[in-house]
Amino acid sequence: MEKEIRTELIELARLKTPWSYSQLNEQLQLNLNFKNPLDRELIGELLGEISYHEFERGRPLLSSLIIHKGPDREQGDGFYKLCAQLYGDKTWQEYKADESFEIEEMKKCYAFWKNNDNYQKYKNDF
Repeated sequence: MEKEIRTELIELARLKTPWSYSQLNEQLQLNLNFKNPLDRELIGELLGEISYHEFERGRPLLSSLIIHKGPDREQGDGFYKLCAQLYGDKTWQEYKADESFEIEEMKKCYAFWKNNDNYQKYKNDF
């Protein structure tokens, strides 16, 4: 499942298009029920594992492309907690409060994966 999600996230990055958690769930037919805390936790773990994999290889965090559906259209708290864990220079709340942070993380994904050399070299690296 992670490989399928990662592949889709890479394609989203190339299209410069974020998706909501619901769109990811529906488009990939993950059959998760986000009213169920266990399913919310599962999608967070899957996205976190993908981003951790990317971080370990010096690439941008693909999970930045998955956002809430509502008016805030920001990443979930799990994304910010992962960033605090990986980057280690701020608390997750500080990352979340910095409105430019989430946009910059998305832009890093767009730039990295739009590069055809990066795409060809790393698209199957999972």
